[in-house]
Amino acid sequence: MCEASNTAKMHRVGRSDQSGQVGHRARRGASSGVVASDDDDPLPFEFLLKKKLEWSQGNVVDGNGRTTYFRRSYIVPLLLVLVCLLVYIAPFEQTATNDKHNVRRYVGIFVMMFLASAAPFAPAGPFKWPHPVFWRLLTCVAVVYQMGLAFLLFQTANDSRQVLKYLDESLGEPLTRKSYGENCTFWDAEHPERVMQKLWEECDIYWASHLLGFCLNALAVRDYWLTHVMSVMFELIEYSLEHQIPVFEECWWDHWILDAALCNGLGIWCGMKTLEYLDMRLYNWRGLWNVPVYPSKRETRAGRLESHDWSRTRRFKRCLAVLLYIASLLIMELNAFYLKSVLWIPISHWLQLVRLVLYLIGGAAVSRQVYQYLDDPNCKSLGPWTLMAFLLVITELAIIVRFGRDLLLIPFPDHILISWIAGFLALTSWLVWRFFIE
Repeated sequence: MCEASNTAKMHRVGRSDQSGQVGHRARRGASSGVVASDDDDPLPFEFLLKKKLEWSQGNVVDGNGRTTYFRRSYIVPLLLVLVCLLVYIAPFEQTATNDKHNVRRYVGIFVMMFLASAAPFAPAGPFKWPHPVFWRLLTCVAVVYQMGLAFLLFQTANDSRQVLKYLDESLGEPLTRKSYGENCTFWDAEHPERVMQKLWEECDIYWASHLLGFCLNALAVRDYWLTHVMSVMFELIEYSLEHQIPVFEECWWDHWILDAALCNGLGIWCGMKTLEYLDMRLYNWRGLWNVPVYPSKRETRAGRLESHDWSRTRRFKRCLAVLLYIASLLIMELNAFYLKSVLWIPISHWLQLVRLVLYLIGGAAVSRQVYQYLDDPNCKSLGPWTLMAFLLVITELAIIVRFGRDLLLIPFPDHILISWIAGFLALTSWLVWRFFIE
């Protein structure tokens, strides 16, 4: 959670005199009339104060009569509960001879003891709802997931798959492949009733994952534009990775009618309407690079620099940050399918469902912290949830690269490479035109 410093730095905050005018002094050690970077360009005090008040309304505060009780330290009662549990298990419970059963029980007790012990010390989330304890426990669950990923990373591929058998006997076996790209004829004039039959045959866990996933995505990112960009981009990525992930081989109408239009579109609409019903703040990710232009002229080594030049640089940096955030969200979603391939975990398995729920609910906190960091100049750093999510995604990528190297080295078809190069050049051209030419 970001808080403005009581003594703001002169190159970021500035000061206002009694007349309301904003003045700035050069940083200590800097030569007169020389600016080292874009961060030296000051923003008006009124703008910074407005952002500070705007974002402070959503912070979790103590003393409201409901959260204070749960935000106290209850180390002694928790210690007594855990001791009673261990005392009961030691003399009264008979030890099982099944190794896998004992391991499952150990994992369950370990997770429960860790959650109970670490929750009082975990950082609270950026929201008041549903409760600070909820976000503390979710933070601890993310730490447990990170420790599990780190354990798998230092095993061999086969050992990692067999270790998962301790959680579920059905894991550790090669997965069967279901084809979605056969018989892509959508309309048959002689048998129009087969359209509904074909749609019904395609209904499976992926429909539910698309609908639920993009509903929670909308609740997290709170923007129609960003969620629809993610929906379209993910379908394009599925086209591009069909040679590595066979489940991505779908018919055109499965990509764009069933997934993008129906499931994703309906999920986004439900999520955004839920936000409107709850009267929650919506985010404007496209508006982040529309930085206000304030009149100021600064001297640099290259000469006088007008205010719109500084504003242009800020806009470009924020646009790049939004693009990187979109890319990180797409990588997080792709990791589920690559983990399925390298660790043999079906998408419909409860482990995949727990991972999806953890990312999408925690994504609300991550989106809040990232958006506030980009929107509020008083916010000096990203929050703990963002750093934890980054660590989880990087660890998953490390497992995929370590165990799925042969899968990742399958060469891309020429038309896929040419299409992505053309798209990258088009995006680069738009960025140059939008921020440096227009």
